[in-house]
Amino acid sequence: MTIDRFWDLFSKKYCGEASSSELNEFEEILLTHPEWKNTADELSNLNFQSTVFENNEDAEQAFETHLMRMKKADVEFSGIKLNYDEIESERRKWNSKKWFIGVGVLAIILILVFVLKKSMVTLEMKSGKQPTLSQVSTKPGSKTQIQLPDGSLVRLNSSSSLTYDKNFGKNIREVRLTGEAFFDVTKDSSHPFIIHTNVIDIKVLGTAFNVKSYPGDPNTETSLIRGNVEVTVKNRSNEKIYLQPNEKLVVANNNTTVNRTFADQPDHSDHKTEVSSKPIYSVQHLTYYPVDSAIVETSWVDNRLIFQENETFREVALKMERWYGVKINFGDEEVARIRAFGSFTNETIDQALDALHESCGFKYKISGNEITITK
Repeated sequence: MTIDRFWDLFSKKYCGEASSSELNEFEEILLTHPEWKNTADELSNLNFQSTVFENNEDAEQAFETHLMRMKKADVEFSGIKLNYDEIESERRKWNSKKWFIGVGVLAIILILVFVLKKSMVTLEMKSGKQPTLSQVSTKPGSKTQIQLPDGSLVRLNSSSSLTYDKNFGKNIREVRLTGEAFFDVTKDSSHPFIIHTNVIDIKVLGTAFNVKSYPGDPNTETSLIRGNVEVTVKNRSNEKIYLQPNEKLVVANNNTTVNRTFADQPDHSDHKTEVSSKPIYSVQHLTYYPVDSAIVETSWVDNRLIFQENETFREVALKMERWYGVKINFGDEEVARIRAFGSFTNETIDQALDALHESCGFKYKISGNEITITK
């Protein structure tokens, strides 16, 4: 079916000259070519009138004027390239009545095409070059909760940010995380929920888990509470890691060079090595605070700051900086290596330091938002 037939039936229908069989044929064309249907509907909503000219010469001149404008603008109609040579050839076969009708229709088409084409180009430029993103960020010492358009809940820890498209949930569910967040994802089997960080990508359907990915931290962690997740470590794209509840994935943020020896070499001195730079990772069990069995990895969600026995004071200080919105400096490296242990909920920074001072025996000085720790 050619575009010429479309225009022939279109003109007959809206001029009241189409037979019942031609009307049925026109509807079949629109079903076969839905890209033309929108244009036909738009034109059908317009109340246009034929321009009555005193003679055919005036009508022909008006038609040629509109045709030249369209040709000069190289107008395309709904993705259909108009063949102006064919149009000019065919119009010589028309009678005077069709000339009058043609001029009116072409005038409307010219205006409508320019408007639609301009709107479509503008929309394409916006969608291609200016993605509409939403970002939620928290400052040091603050937390927030977000409900995404799909109903998923995200608790954002301090010094963190979550970025997602404003059309989130319509076709894809993807977010980008910097910092730490606890996700309680609404299940949707047709739209996986994907979290991107600098080191890993996490894919889930419906589950609850924690992700910690702060710039500057030695590790990125994913801690699973319920459901299951699929994790891809960047630079290891062929490897998929699946976590079970009460497991966590710990990935080194800095790539580590690994030397691998080819086992088929007979002489050890001649062994060849393959050097690769890939993040090291391990799957571990979640950590439980011995006093009350709280899950350490997600304790911040319950507004608790827990220090484990194996953490150095320097590692503890980094958590306290984010928790309280302060800067902690060490005047002595020996103090930075002290092992701290404890749990805080509503304590102020002064109260927390006093408690640690009693157990670890250090001195501290507070000046505004800066704290200096010494022996």
